[in-house]
Amino acid sequence: MLGLAILNLLSWPDCCACADWPGLLGQKRDGFSSTSVTLSDHSKAPPKIRWEVDAGQGYAGAAIAENLVVLFFRDGQEDIIQTVSLDKGNTIWKTTFPATYQQGIDRDTGPRSVPQIAQGKVFAYSAAGTLHCVDLQDGRKLWSRELRKDYNAEDGYFGAGNSPLIVDTSVIVNVGGRKKGGVVALSIADGKTLWASTDADASYASPILWKQDLVVPTRLATYGMNPADGSVRWQIPFGQRGPTVNAATPIITQEDQLFLTSSYGIGFIMAKQAAGSIEIVQKGDSISSQYATPVCVGRNLFGSDGREDGGETDFRCIDGKTGTTVWTKSGMPICHTIAIRSEAPNPKENQGTNLLLVGINGKLWHLPASREGFKPVWSTQLPEGKYRALPAMSKNLLVVRTSGGSNSKWRCVEL
Repeated sequence: MLGLAILNLLSWPDCCACADWPGLLGQKRDGFSSTSVTLSDHSKAPPKIRWEVDAGQGYAGAAIAENLVVLFFRDGQEDIIQTVSLDKGNTIWKTTFPATYQQGIDRDTGPRSVPQIAQGKVFAYSAAGTLHCVDLQDGRKLWSRELRKDYNAEDGYFGAGNSPLIVDTSVIVNVGGRKKGGVVALSIADGKTLWASTDADASYASPILWKQDLVVPTRLATYGMNPADGSVRWQIPFGQRGPTVNAATPIITQEDQLFLTSSYGIGFIMAKQAAGSIEIVQKGDSISSQYATPVCVGRNLFGSDGREDGGETDFRCIDGKTGTTVWTKSGMPICHTIAIRSEAPNPKENQGTNLLLVGINGKLWHLPASREGFKPVWSTQLPEGKYRALPAMSKNLLVVRTSGGSNSKWRCVEL
């Protein structure tokens, strides 16, 4: 079992054979489109809205596989997992569960976590900390676990908000429970606990894979763990007590270094693996992201700096080796960033790769992933709304969500 797990960790798991965007930040949690995409020019006219459906409450982004879009939201006293056709937006199936999360700091009581598609199943983690597993094709309920209740975890400021990670035959969740219930691995087959490790409080950032390590960002530290048994290999203090969060997902740079970022005066760190341990190689504040995850294109990192709830926010390019700022575009909204694969990227520098920025104000920018500055090819405006939820992309179709109020919508946009 251990050997199989390590073998599978040498590359990211095949989440779904036809998955364009099977969960958080795409196929490898790195923000890259799954295929090369050529976008139309929308400088003179906004893109066409192919379909839209009501979104209810929540901030969970969509997942896409096999021409199905998985939506996760709350309507009244029910949490709903729904699939619609990517082409037309018509409902394929809808499965409901009791919604038990009570209001925290945010009045929105819907789910925050992007669902994950893997092995013909959908895994959806509610704001109350319940993990649901349903069949991708028909929505049939397979199992559910009230993880925050089982492991005595607190709701935190906004309820549960990180997305589960599939590794081999397990699904891993940063629960934040006590008595070794900080990070929990469950069997994909039946939801039974395989292992539980640490007493760390949960964050709003999600776990990733880094070589043979499971990287789990928690409230005050980031752990490197053995995914087979949950044993801790290393940990880095990262976070700050008080009214703060870790919410941007870790990424891996071209230098094979781990990049962590947070706002609230925390900044970023870059670390490398060293003889079974970890070594911090850079610290700084050139990208201090409150919740939007940067992307790494070649030697460069691109992402939002600052907080939505205070001060000015910028969009920046920094050097992925030194952490120094290459350029800054001031006065930008918080942006979710998708790296658009080019037809023939340079194998080292991903030359020709472009960026699609989705501002939380609904503004879109299309620009080269370049060190030469912020030079959009075009920009345009989506319908009015707050686009805090992570976008999902399948070829030239962008699925976005507005949150807050009775006019919350899922939209499929033709780019």
